[in-house]
Amino acid sequence: MSSCRFPRLAEAFRSARRALCLTLAASLVAAAGAARAGGPLPWHEWLAAGRLGQDQVGAIVLPLDGGPPLFAHEAQRPLNPASTMKLLTTYAALSLLGPDYRWRTELRLRGPLQDGVLRGDLILRGGGDPKLVIEDLAELMAHMRAAGLQRIDGDLVIDDSIYGGDVTGAAFDGDPSQPYNVRPFGALMNFKSTKLVVRPNGRMAEVSFDPALDDIPVDNQIKLVGGPCRHGVANLMVRDGAQAGAPTVRVAGSYSRACGEQSMFAAVLDHRQFVHALFKAAWRAAGGQWQGRTRIERNVSQGAPWLVWESPRTLADVIYDINKFSNNVMARHVMLQLAAEAGMRPAVEADAARIVWAWLAAQRLRFDELVVDNGSGLSREERTSAEHLARVLRHAATGPYADLLRDSLPVVGVDGTMRKRLLGEPIVGRAWVKTGSLNNVRAIAGYVDAASGKRYALALIVNGPGAAESRPLQDSLLRWVYENG
Repeated sequence: MSSCRFPRLAEAFRSARRALCLTLAASLVAAAGAARAGGPLPWHEWLAAGRLGQDQVGAIVLPLDGGPPLFAHEAQRPLNPASTMKLLTTYAALSLLGPDYRWRTELRLRGPLQDGVLRGDLILRGGGDPKLVIEDLAELMAHMRAAGLQRIDGDLVIDDSIYGGDVTGAAFDGDPSQPYNVRPFGALMNFKSTKLVVRPNGRMAEVSFDPALDDIPVDNQIKLVGGPCRHGVANLMVRDGAQAGAPTVRVAGSYSRACGEQSMFAAVLDHRQFVHALFKAAWRAAGGQWQGRTRIERNVSQGAPWLVWESPRTLADVIYDINKFSNNVMARHVMLQLAAEAGMRPAVEADAARIVWAWLAAQRLRFDELVVDNGSGLSREERTSAEHLARVLRHAATGPYADLLRDSLPVVGVDGTMRKRLLGEPIVGRAWVKTGSLNNVRAIAGYVDAASGKRYALALIVNGPGAAESRPLQDSLLRWVYENG
């Protein structure tokens, strides 16, 4: 390629000339790549159709063989990546913890166990398990019963000292009932969420919990109405409450009889209250007895544990859930676990971020614009560029966890958050794409197997008022890469 030529300019403009040369060269490389692909990319038309400004979008398409970009636009601009940040978190975790890593939850007895009765407290030391769900809890309690425990005369004491930070702060978007807003907790159970089942019965709508929660009455403020079913449970509001000093769950709103039985998942209570209610209901269902309280005491887990629950899920299993379904609290737990396993306890997000930075440096991936907050993308602070997201994906594709990471991503037209995208088109099943969504933010990042047989890493980030309408832009770029790559 010939060098850029300009008229003689004053010394003050020489640096601007060099910058312009570099910009023109990059544009020519991208254009040449598009031309070689055999089909023009109408990028500016796409942006205009979506009413998107040039500076609102960063995008890049990188061949995995290390060649020049097939396409790039503002690829180095720092932008909020939303949930595509989970790609960095999960890849770092695979590399630092290993795919076979498992979480441990420990139980200790503070008092003698005699004739099936624990005359003291049961200490539950949370190990940060991001997916200790009701089925696991039921199995753990079967082990407790098999080990001779029938009745607990003391309290349940939660040792959550593995993690630090605020577990009770305001919800990200002001709606604490949304499961995606649940904060990390060392003894997290069932995502601090339950399924609320609403069933019309005569003049009222009955509400029940699945799984069951003991000691938590429902403050049922649902107004049952006639007429067609328009919104169902989406019309209801769920909030924590209190009656006579005890926690309750308040459900309010209008619900049509024509909707029949419907359900919704909701995050309820604080972590201590939720563990108490879930543990007690599950222990009673297992045939156990307990009438005590639940409290949190940090760093009380001394000596050998009485029982250890090892998660049936490996880190690889957890990462599959995180990326396929964009689970925020699981991603945040994985991020914190990086610090916890490095001996930084209680683990906090700042320590975990430093570990990610150090790991990137060791991989010779220097990202000066990168801002890591909680690792899930549920943040207004996190920043990266499209180029650096794609470079992380390309780096992963050359390593031992290439298949694990790629297979954890939603498959276009098949599953996860991409199951309804580009249906009926040739690209279905040929692209693995993580999505990201916040108010004024949309993003995709992943891999595309082009019709030519060549594989590409791709990232597209949109920030700004038009982001919510950028899905056609995303689909157009994916389609173009498949057809022309």
